Amino acid sequence: MTRCLLVATVLVTAFTLYCAPVPAEESAEEKQEEGFQPLFDGESFAGWRVSETTPESWKIEEGLLVLTGGSSHLFTKEEFGDFIVRFEWRPAKKGYNSGFFIRGCQIQMAEGGAGMLFGSEEAKGVPKLHHPPGQWNQWEVSCIGPKVSLKVNGKPAWEIDNFKPLRGPLGIEAEGHTIEFRKMRIKRFPEDQ
Repeated sequence: MTRCLLVATVLVTAFTLYCAPVPAEESAEEKQEEGFQPLFDGESFAGWRVSETTPESWKIEEGLLVLTGGSSHLFTKEEFGDFIVRFEWRPAKKGYNSGFFIRGCQIQMAEGGAGMLFGSEEAKGVPKLHHPPGQWNQWEVSCIGPKVSLKVNGKPAWEIDNFKPLRGPLGIEAEGHTIEFRKMRIKRFPEDQ
């Protein structure tokens, strides 16, 4: 009886080890994300300055940062120099208008002109690279010294090499339209830390 119990225990243990899940290899996306830190935790406005005059323009809903309309700005409490920022945004309907600020300067998020960097003749809007309202758009903005580039949905939109200022906050503009944001993360370079 003891021998049967011992054999059964060995067989169960061997079977359990054989069937144990093998850790999956790191996906390409996970490897790409190495060194990135969240800018938005999905639960609070930690690290952000919410406008005191129109706080109702912003809310957090199901892990998303939601611009509910209204008119105000949301800026990071911290300023950044050299970095790459990645995030996704989704306008609710046609006619949307907002903006994303890098080092205090705005990249347009308006229908028909999304991607345009205010004050730059070279960084024009790229509406054809954007998905229609109701679908998520992915942006990657790289700021290294005076060199700044934008990728939209994985495709290069523009690159300039004369951008100023060299340091400033990140931000989002509320301009009366519902837009959702998620997966906001940043990779800072050692010189910036």
